[in-house]
Amino acid sequence: MESSRSIGVKVFAEYYHAAAEAHQEGKPIAYITAFTPVEILRAMGLVCLYPESYAVVCAASGRSTEMIQASGMEAFAQDLCSYSLLSFGAERCDRPPFHGLPPPDLLIATNNQCGTTMLWFRLWAQKKNIPLFIIDYPGAAHDQPALTRYIRRQYEALIEFIQAHTGNPLNPAILGEQVERSKQTCMLWQSVHEVNQARPVRVEVQRLIDALFPIVVARGTRQAYEYYEALLRECSQPVGQDKNHTIRLLWHGYPMWFLPKKFPRCGDTQCQIVLNDYTLWWSLRYPDTADDMEALAVAYSDTYLNRTVPRRVEEVAGLVAAYSIEGVICHANRSCRRALADISPLRQRLHQSSIPSVVIEADMANPQFHSAEQIQLRMESLCDALRVL
Repeated sequence: MESSRSIGVKVFAEYYHAAAEAHQEGKPIAYITAFTPVEILRAMGLVCLYPESYAVVCAASGRSTEMIQASGMEAFAQDLCSYSLLSFGAERCDRPPFHGLPPPDLLIATNNQCGTTMLWFRLWAQKKNIPLFIIDYPGAAHDQPALTRYIRRQYEALIEFIQAHTGNPLNPAILGEQVERSKQTCMLWQSVHEVNQARPVRVEVQRLIDALFPIVVARGTRQAYEYYEALLRECSQPVGQDKNHTIRLLWHGYPMWFLPKKFPRCGDTQCQIVLNDYTLWWSLRYPDTADDMEALAVAYSDTYLNRTVPRRVEEVAGLVAAYSIEGVICHANRSCRRALADISPLRQRLHQSSIPSVVIEADMANPQFHSAEQIQLRMESLCDALRVL
């Protein structure tokens, strides 16, 4: 059986190859934000590219500072979303990773994880005269049927928008296949994480971060499903005992993509980050229904950052219990203000359960705001507190 690594290399290569090929052949390309209902777009023959994901690649290349400076956004505060700054910088700098992304024919943005992306895409649309469609996902809605109807009407308008600009109709059969594969793939991704509920850890958090790419850019495809099927098979093998009783930590929020290992070192071999809840944000919950549009409306309205803060806090508290977490590191990410909202109430909730926590102030992709000394001191203080316990 093919290994997850082999499949993952193919997914990565195919993503960038398909974009270059589409540009050469004149196929319609859409830039989309992280939680756009990509299943609809693929069922209408669009090639979808994620500028946020490309920004992660740029940050991981070690060129964040250079590319942010090249963004030409000096008139704006440099604590703008570093994904957007990297994306603008990629258009201006020499030799961007993978030669940059080919230009889009359409822009499709949503607000179910971030408000900045809408402004980012609107600026693109204005500067380059590219058609833009924005999907609004209300947060904290109590009337689920009304919410679903509201989102469905927007999906219908989205289909009309795409057909008007490309001439491509929706293929219901492909849509159904995409939705079912997305559902099954997300369930596999959830299961991959759950093997870490047992001791010792079977999947290093670094491997989970490395395994994130297919669920982000290839959700709904056969390759993504096969990748996580192989990964789950590999991670489900029995392992030895946790003889040294590893102190289990949770990293709350975004990784630091510019770091070689994406997370700072704990400095204490007994402490180990065993879970990053950010990777679980991508485990969307598609309901069991024969109505594909309803399934999409429910799944994409229920993204982590579109939930109420109390619900988010309870969800993380549930992960702390399920994964036997003994300490929590909260990343106060300057680029994502919506992600900052739950840190204070989460720490209060953790304190009630006698779970120590610390806050790391940094950024997901901009090294300018990274202080290794500050991070090391706070990580050491957390480990010291846990050793006392």
